[in-house]
Parts: sequence; C-alpha cells; structure tokens
Amino acid sequence: MDDIRSLKLRHAIPADYSRVVAVIDDWWDGRAMSPRLSHVFFSHFAPTSFVIETETELAGFLLGFLSQTRVDEAYIHFVGVHPDFRRLGLGRRLYERFFAAARQYGRAWVSSITAPCNTTSIGFHRRLGFLMEKGNGIVDGVPARLDYAGEGGHRVVFHRRVTPDMWPGSPGLDLVREAACSGEPRTIVPARAERHVAPVRVAAVEVADLTDCA
Repeated sequence: MDDIRSLKLRHAIPADYSRVVAVIDDWWDGRAMSPRLSHVFFSHFAPTSFVIETETELAGFLLGFLSQTRVDEAYIHFVGVHPDFRRLGLGRRLYERFFAAARQYGRAWVSSITAPCNTTSIGFHRRLGFLMEKGNGIVDGVPARLDYAGEGGHRVVFHRRVTPDMWPGSPGLDLVREAACSGEPRTIVPARAERHVAPVRVAAVEVADLTDCA
C-alpha cells in the first residue's frame, strides 16, 4: 500500500471508469459488482462523483448526482474503498466531499440506500448522522421500504441534512431516531403510519459496500 500521505481526492473523469471496473470485483471479494457501474457517472455526473487515489493506486470512489425530481436533494449511488485503505476515514472523506458539492449546488439534503442486512453500511451512515425513513415495514429489526428494488429487494432509505437548520426542510420525510440490525431471523412487519424526525447516536463503523448483504 502506498503512503496515505500522498492521497488526493478529485472529481471523477471518464478515464476513471475503466480503472474502477478493473478492481471493483476484487474489492468485493470476487462478487460481480462491475455490471452495476455505469460510464454515465464518470462522463455526465463528474461534478458530484469523486475518486481518491495515491500517486499509483486507486483508493476509493463515490458516484452521486443531483436529484432532478427533488430539487433540494442529492443522491449517493455507489461508494467503494480499497480493502487496504479501509478504516482510515476515506469513506467519511468521500461523503463529506459530496456533502460540500450538494451544498454548492443548493441542495439541503443527501439521501442513500442500503440493504437491511448490511449492518456495516447502516452503522456507517448512522455514524455520519443520517436518519432512516420509517418506510412501510420492518426487516431484520430495521425500518425499510419493502420491495423498493423489486420483489424482495427491501431497502433502508437514509437522509441527512447538509445545510443549516434555517434552510427549508425536505417535505414528506418520515424518519426515525434509531434502529439496528437485530441479528435475528429475517422478519417483515408492516409499519404504522407515524411521523417523527430526530437526531441519532451511532457507533464507530466504516464501510465499503453500501448496498448489499455480505
């Protein structure tokens, strides 16, 4: 591993697509993740997509965009960190850079999703101050949007304010204070209709895989 003091964070460029595709399956222990990546993020969403690298090695990346439907939101689509560079704060650094970009473009909220069974990702988001939507069900002890990614594709939906509280809020968000994966067998429980927004307290966790179960 190169000296982390040489790390540089910059906007993604089209040439980074092939660099990421070449390593991403290895970063996920051989899982086929490369088909989930699109060149579009590197060519059309460069202002909100980033890579972090040493002089010779790719250390991490974040792909995101400004929502065209919700004018006060930006969305983080995909994040990865090289296994040798994990637990060094690179995930946080990438997220904070995206928060800054969202603010630059006048967005008050950032959103992202993960699978209910991905406890590492949930811990990471909560550590960064994300709030979870109450969704319409409970999966593995976590509030989730059922079938969000197709049948059986339940997802935890996160939101985080990245501007001062005096900025306009995002209407319609239904968020919860705390929830954690229980480790119990998978359960799905319909959620009650209730509105509540409050900050969270979290444990220290860092993640590379933000969408799927291990």
